[in-house]
Amino acid sequence: MSFELPGPTVSSLLQRTYDVHSGQTALVHADGTETSFGRLRDLAAGLAGGLAGLGLGRGDRVLIAARNCAEYVVVDHALFWGGFVRVAVSFRLHAREIAEIAEDCAARVVFADADRVTELDEALRAVGVEAKVVSTMSVGELAAHDPVPPAPAEREDLVWMPYTSGTTGRPKGVMHTHRSLLATIRNMMVELPPITDRDTMLQIAPLSHLAGWYGLVYTVRGARQLFAAEFDAREAVEAIGKYRVTAMPIVPTILAMLTDELEHGDHGDRAVSSMRTIIYGGSAIAPAKLARAIAAFGDVFVQSYGLTELPMPVSSLSQEDHRFDPAEPAPERLASAGRVTPYIEVRIVGADGNDVPPGESGEIWIRGDMMMTGYWRQPEETAAFLRPGSWASTGDIGRMSDGYLYIVDRKRDLIVSGGFNVFPSEVEKVIGALPGVAETAVVGVPDPRWGESVLAVVVREPGSDLTEEQVLAACRGSIAGYKKPRRVEFADALPKNSSGKLLRRELRAKYWAGQTRLVDG
Repeated sequence: MSFELPGPTVSSLLQRTYDVHSGQTALVHADGTETSFGRLRDLAAGLAGGLAGLGLGRGDRVLIAARNCAEYVVVDHALFWGGFVRVAVSFRLHAREIAEIAEDCAARVVFADADRVTELDEALRAVGVEAKVVSTMSVGELAAHDPVPPAPAEREDLVWMPYTSGTTGRPKGVMHTHRSLLATIRNMMVELPPITDRDTMLQIAPLSHLAGWYGLVYTVRGARQLFAAEFDAREAVEAIGKYRVTAMPIVPTILAMLTDELEHGDHGDRAVSSMRTIIYGGSAIAPAKLARAIAAFGDVFVQSYGLTELPMPVSSLSQEDHRFDPAEPAPERLASAGRVTPYIEVRIVGADGNDVPPGESGEIWIRGDMMMTGYWRQPEETAAFLRPGSWASTGDIGRMSDGYLYIVDRKRDLIVSGGFNVFPSEVEKVIGALPGVAETAVVGVPDPRWGESVLAVVVREPGSDLTEEQVLAACRGSIAGYKKPRRVEFADALPKNSSGKLLRRELRAKYWAGQTRLVDG
């Protein structure tokens, strides 16, 4: 007699977590109150019932545009419970940008911070989206609905759909299933130090991005989470000491601020002694800054590389890899993104589509079961990203050396500023619509605090007296603050080739002269 066991899903992993860790703390709220895993299960079932009561069915999209809070995670669990699709976006996006994404994915409900409910409701109506906007402060009320049974889940069901910018600047919904999330959870567990139910994770980075993925894997292991709605270095250090925090996912910019606080604040020698794992992504950390961070936190750092379409860790720089003697020349590996995760394959491909010789640079192609299934309703973009043999062409330029993957440039023009993605065409569209602008180009330039910052180069129309402040004001009114140029320069012309195509790399070159890497974060 033979039988086949059903494969696990993220939903089934969470069900087991609720049962095994029922009485343990899952979430610490802003007022210090705690929610156990058993109570989290009840809230998820009730909130899923509340969403069903609003007319939502399995597979419907729910958009979250909110600051970090315990209620955000309750929403996440309710979406798994009810079989809905999580569409998490940065709360920093302009209301118009959020509305456009809601329109694209046909969102039925939008969860947002209380102070943005009216603004978002108006923006949604302006583009004809009938989604209901719910404040995260109202999650408890909606969760008081009669609970519903967990929805059936299959491994290929769409479950998470983050958005990323396309090559035209149009946002793209990146479709992830239970299969790809399970693979990501496995890969994280492979590359991180052991996670147990004695861990506490402080969520400083946005749950819509890196932190949400890592929060999920820590939850599966029974760890508790606490949340910072806005980053404040002193408050973060105090929270680490008070709650004996053991883990944090962050971006290098935040790490630099925390290191400064520990060096100059009055916190005592044991302020961060509980910390065991700090996970960062986006870029390597300069050896001098890393030495300071290690002196402050200890040997706790893990770097991960990945894309929205191919979630990290595609490769990982381990805690052991981070160790070095600051008195000696920094080892080359500190500039890398680490070693490729065992369950993932990576190729370095030349312009002819063939693998380049070891040590030479080419486009990074990746294959693995954590890969997205495609872009939401964008088959041409999907076809451009996915290649024969189940390979994905990342657009990142890299090389392999001594087993380490190095990210040296971007084939495409994405800017990463403080861990957030900025696509130039989104900013150029706003500036180009201004009276007096003949043409404009936006590039990322080195920034000591943010890794990269946004620079707009503008060519004025003859007779125009357009100012930098007018350009910045237009951006403030239309796009998220992190996408706004840090400065504007005016030029007589932009560099172009013989066919009139903008030479963006040439434009960037003078700002990156002397830099060892042509990307940062």
